[in-house]
Formats: sequence, C-alpha cells, structure tokens
Amino acid sequence: MHGRLRNAFQTERLSFRTFESEDLPALAALTADPGTMRFVGEGRPLSTDETAAWIEASRRNVQRHGYGTGAVLFEGRLIGWGGLARPEGEPEELIYGLGPRWWGRGLGLELARGLTRWALGDLDLAQIRATVHPDNAPSAAILQRLGYRVVSRRLDGDDPSVLFVLSKGAAPSP
Repeated sequence: MHGRLRNAFQTERLSFRTFESEDLPALAALTADPGTMRFVGEGRPLSTDETAAWIEASRRNVQRHGYGTGAVLFEGRLIGWGGLARPEGEPEELIYGLGPRWWGRGLGLELARGLTRWALGDLDLAQIRATVHPDNAPSAAILQRLGYRVVSRRLDGDDPSVLFVLSKGAAPSP
C-alpha cells in the first residue's frame, strides 16, 4: 500500500525516514551495544541477523500501514531509530532509541516531540502510548515533559514497565 513512511518529518536537527537496506551496518552497530539496548525489548544486544529482520519487519509495517519504525539521522548519519509500533490489540506505541554518543544533547526530547507531533498531527491518531522501564529515568522525564501521563505501573515480574499515554487533546502545542 505505502512504500515510504507517510509524513516522514524533520526537526531542527534530526531527519526521520523509513529504514533502507543500507542502514543495516549503522543500525547493527547501535543494536549490538548493551548500553543502547538496556531498556529495549528483552534488554539485550541484537545480532546483525536480528537487526536485519527488524529492518524488514519495519519495512513491511510501513507497506501495510503507511507508518512504522524508521531511521533517525543527524547530519545525514544514522544515530538511532524511532516511530510507532503496533502491539496486537493495543493503540500505537511510541518507540525510540539513540546511541549513547548522542545522549545528553537534547536529541531524545527533540525526537520524541517530533514523533508525538507527527503521530497526533500528521497521522491524526487519537492517542499514543509509550512503555518505559522503571529504571529509564531519562525517557520517563522526556515523556512527562511532553505531557504524557502515567496510567499504570508494573514493577514486578520479568518485564517491569511504566505505561504513559498522551491523547490528542492533551498534546503539547507546537
């Protein structure tokens, strides 16, 4: 149906677009890093094959839905990923990650703000959610700064998480 991310966007410093096959080496380097992956998925680094499968799954989602997860670029260089996941039977979920070299520069906030505006504005979604590991204070702070509210906390078990939600009417102004 769609070959590119619908309404891919740019922020002041970042570009967001669908993954391309050529992204594999840079993305695999990021997903192989334990620090980058600490709070992502199962909390472990991914192999190059797993990263390649993720790129292909993301591209299939873009074909099917017109949006999904894509590459985040700074000055033309892939430094992370972001977008919307579609968990089974759940509203779209905001996901993003940047390599440690890019932390502490305000890029996470800039990316999350851009993704939120894209999802609630350009894609006209009524609501988006984000799931954050309880120890990931920087991501929780970004979401709270953007107006997301905590709706549940699951702190026990194998996969502790805090669920944040932002509805269209509560979205931050541009």
